[in-house]
Amino acid sequence: MIHSTLLGILAAVLSVFVAILIEGASLRSFFHLPAMLLIVGGTLGATFASYSISQVTKAVKDTKFALSRRREKDLKLIFFRFWEKARKDGLLSLEDEAKKLDNPFLQKGIQLIVDGSDPRTIEEILWEAHEEEEKNDLKSAKVFETAAGFSPTVGIIGTVLGLVTVLENLDGGTKVLGQGIATAFIATFYGISFANLILLPISNQLKVVAKQESNERQAIMRGILSLQSGENRRILAERIEPFVKY
Repeated sequence: MIHSTLLGILAAVLSVFVAILIEGASLRSFFHLPAMLLIVGGTLGATFASYSISQVTKAVKDTKFALSRRREKDLKLIFFRFWEKARKDGLLSLEDEAKKLDNPFLQKGIQLIVDGSDPRTIEEILWEAHEEEEKNDLKSAKVFETAAGFSPTVGIIGTVLGLVTVLENLDGGTKVLGQGIATAFIATFYGISFANLILLPISNQLKVVAKQESNERQAIMRGILSLQSGENRRILAERIEPFVKY
């Protein structure tokens, strides 16, 4: 199934094209390669100038992750399995289980239990790791938000360049003058559309995923501490429950 963000972007772009056709304008009139190159190149250049290459690369990778159909993890079932294992064989028996995990944050928490760390130390280490990951996740959203801020401005630059060209050729007649002005404003059209129909929706989706990942890590922290303290299964579920309802 197509992701809701991709579906929304597709619907938004399609509605623009339909509106153009209803107005009786030609789609060819709205295709201007120089303006498109200016918007894409100018926006990318300004964004790369604002962030490191690694940050922009991570933002692109996070976008692919955010727009994929992810299988939801049932953290309660995972911790119930750990709880059963610890009740039967002790906390040290969880070391083998930790090696099988594909979640580095959960793996770190289980390993801290196995190492015999005290609850306060575990909470501090996991919370610091959580805050760092949350900051990195939100930074990816900020990259696209920044690009969305540059795009309309670059569009205005393109429009100004186009108008300068038009003003230098005022002797071309009314028809030529009108076509030149229309072409000049295409750059602004591209810049605003690119920002609001593509970049901002992706940024918002990255923020949603960052919040989901944040809740998951907080659920893991509560589960780890509950598991270490030997609380019963019901209490374990109650501690995790508020963070998995998203």
